[in-house]
Amino acid sequence: MNIHILKISTLSLLVAGQMAFANGNLHDKNLNLEDIIYLEEETASLDFDTDAYLPEDFNPYAGPVNVLHVSYIEKTEEIDLGFDTLEYLPEGFNPYQCDFDLNSIEYIDENDLFELDFDTREYLPVNFNASIGR
Repeated sequence: MNIHILKISTLSLLVAGQMAFANGNLHDKNLNLEDIIYLEEETASLDFDTDAYLPEDFNPYAGPVNVLHVSYIEKTEEIDLGFDTLEYLPEGFNPYQCDFDLNSIEYIDENDLFELDFDTREYLPVNFNASIGR
């Protein structure tokens, strides 16, 4: 029995020592910024002016104000990919079918009062006081 206690005590001492050593390394105040390796981002050269193909005042970071105002490209000509895409799509697939209507979302007003249809006191400890500790 004493051997087990001795083994557990030794193991606990080793773990505590490792934790103290690790915490000491984390709080090292002698951090040198020159030791940090930074990855530099290379810019890609497209060899043509992209501004000629973008609308005036184009902002790639601006999202559409209203999703209903998104412009879709009309199908003007058939594109031959060299294989039949129908083999890879589910049966009855329609890319133009609207499965989700933004107008069907019911938004909850934060000022609305909710009736929970149950008594919350049944689930709280006896003599529960929510204002204690404030």
